[in-house]
Amino acid sequence: MSFFKKIKALFTKSENEKTSLQKTARISIIFAAVALVGVIVYFAVIAPLLHTDENYVPELFEGEMYQYSSIYILPIYESSKIQSVEIKNSVEHYKLNAYQEDNVRSFQIEGSEDIGLNQEALASLLADVRVLITNYIPGQERVTVTATEEDLARFGLDEASDPAWFEVVLTDGDSYRIYIGNSLTTSKGYYARLEGRKNKVTEADGSVTEYDIIYALPSSISETVLSTSNFMISTDLAPYFGNTIFAVNDFTLTRILNDERKVIVRIGTVKDQGVSSTSNPYEMLFPKAYVVDEDIYSGSILNNLAYVRADEIVAYGKKIHDPEVYEAFGLDLDEERLDKFEDNNHAVVTFKLEGETGEDGEEEISTILYFSEKRTDENEMEYYYVYSPLYEVIGKVSAETYDFVDWQLAKFTSPYLFYEYLTNTEVIDLYSEIKGFETDTRFEFSGKERSLHVDVLKSSNGEIVYTESEDGKKIPLVFEAKYRLLGNSGHEYYGEFENFRNLFYVLLTREFDLYDSMDYETMRVVEKPVATLSITTIAKDHPISYFKYKENGDRDGSSMRDQGGNYICTNVVVPSAIEGGKDIVYEKAYYDPEAGRFFLKTVDPKDGYDKPTDFKASEQGTVEITTYLPIETYGEYVETTYHYEFHYIEYIDGNGGAAQLNSTRMYVVPTMIKTQYKIFANGQKELIKEEKEIAEEGVYIRSTVLNKLFSDTKKVLNGEEIDKKEVN
Repeated sequence: MSFFKKIKALFTKSENEKTSLQKTARISIIFAAVALVGVIVYFAVIAPLLHTDENYVPELFEGEMYQYSSIYILPIYESSKIQSVEIKNSVEHYKLNAYQEDNVRSFQIEGSEDIGLNQEALASLLADVRVLITNYIPGQERVTVTATEEDLARFGLDEASDPAWFEVVLTDGDSYRIYIGNSLTTSKGYYARLEGRKNKVTEADGSVTEYDIIYALPSSISETVLSTSNFMISTDLAPYFGNTIFAVNDFTLTRILNDERKVIVRIGTVKDQGVSSTSNPYEMLFPKAYVVDEDIYSGSILNNLAYVRADEIVAYGKKIHDPEVYEAFGLDLDEERLDKFEDNNHAVVTFKLEGETGEDGEEEISTILYFSEKRTDENEMEYYYVYSPLYEVIGKVSAETYDFVDWQLAKFTSPYLFYEYLTNTEVIDLYSEIKGFETDTRFEFSGKERSLHVDVLKSSNGEIVYTESEDGKKIPLVFEAKYRLLGNSGHEYYGEFENFRNLFYVLLTREFDLYDSMDYETMRVVEKPVATLSITTIAKDHPISYFKYKENGDRDGSSMRDQGGNYICTNVVVPSAIEGGKDIVYEKAYYDPEAGRFFLKTVDPKDGYDKPTDFKASEQGTVEITTYLPIETYGEYVETTYHYEFHYIEYIDGNGGAAQLNSTRMYVVPTMIKTQYKIFANGQKELIKEEKEIAEEGVYIRSTVLNKLFSDTKKVLNGEEIDKKEVN
């Protein structure tokens, strides 16, 4: 019987029971087989994984390096030794060159030297072209060391495959080129070879055959070397402004409407707001007569313009002015049309910080951004493409962040008819012919915070409105603030003036119906207004409490109340006391209407408050100014009047019947009047100029909102209490 037949018999069933020797032999054979399999697994799989043995060094080709249990195609070196990197892949061919500026070494793209680079992305690229670690099957450091021409074609590394490549030139003049082929079939990564490196094999007949060595580079190169250079471009679309963005004094949004570029809104800053944040720091430059919604403007617009960054850069450099490039992003970047501001971009945002000037000293627009129409990606996310001429890039940004480029005027506009300090108000005129809500009333203000006085007149002719005293006498109707002191610095208001104060609150809470619209085919505005409202204000310093300090820095007594109420004046002149002498001119000073004198304020370094140059506490705990400018002083101030005309809206009867009034809405046309005066210490004033701006288009207001103001006015005049928070 042959050897193999005997082995087979040991594992074959038979009628005769196996002898003890046969059973022992069978067990031995099983153990031997298991051991053989273990040996094969060890040398085929486990042993290669144990190359972490510090004594293990594989056979290396010239130029290779073994470190950290891996083979490197080339020794590792510092990025400071790179002079240039040239990259050619399936989508682009470009070159990076090193340069030195202000002792800082960096890189720039050849032909696009002015384009800023993202330093983090640049560092990733430089790492991928200099740290050339192989990344094949664990324990098998190279794909093959005997690649033929057929193998090169299979790996996508032959000439016909036109593989991607990168070439690095070092500062010492050395260079190398790496070709990159297909992606790996067994794991993540790409086949690669080093130009010029061969494996020379001596055949049995003594001849020498040269083979290519195929490596595998990590998959990270797909995001660097194999990507477009866009990934390396800085995503900045505008400079970083931080909190200075809130000082933007000229924000303009234009948009293409009916094939024509039109200004949607232009917003500037108000030069002086006194010491209170209640006054709106921004004003509508276009269209005039409307008030900016400060919260929306500063929170949703300026806050997002503080640092404008793209989610990604999609194109950059001179090539973006090629129609084939910019049209793909829905932009018009024809340089001639851009220069003439005749481009067809969907929206353009420009903004400029106060005091910024160009190189020639002339004022310039610091930032301009061109927006495409809104788009939607495959994930249903909306976005815009944005061209930044400052950085010469096109970026992709979230529509959620920059959707204000598609806002209508109403979104920028404050819904309130009026929102200002009571102490800044000079005159309120209310006139109404609305049935059931008729009124003809003027409130004229004087005094300061604790001494406010309101005279009541007729708005139509200025006649005094009278009431009866307790003894039946006819006396002028007035409202005067009354208060009582509480403790050292507190106070409490009481009396009829508090009901008038509630009426002022009602005025502050009247809102436009900004988003309503009219069907002009079925409705029309009645030409003559049925009611009017005018409020005149003057920019004044606002009430505030603070301390006075001694020379040694200690507080001089308790906190005192500065009632404010002083006109904020500009171009304040103190005439020279000497004939032919030079006048003293102050950019800003304050006019006290009660004292009939001008005074100055300075910032107290002890607490940062703006305070009169010299003052003391009165018996009532208020600030009493003790030093004024000479009696000959004069200056300039501005009065602002908010004027509204309210019109009925009629439904047009196409059958020739009587028109029906809209019972729920009225049409409002806002007007803003700014009057500049010169004022002298004795209170005499001279008109310098008046600017009147009437809104091109009106807005709507709910009838109930307006009628409450008129009905509450009548109640206050009759001495009836009003509910300032009552639902309209």
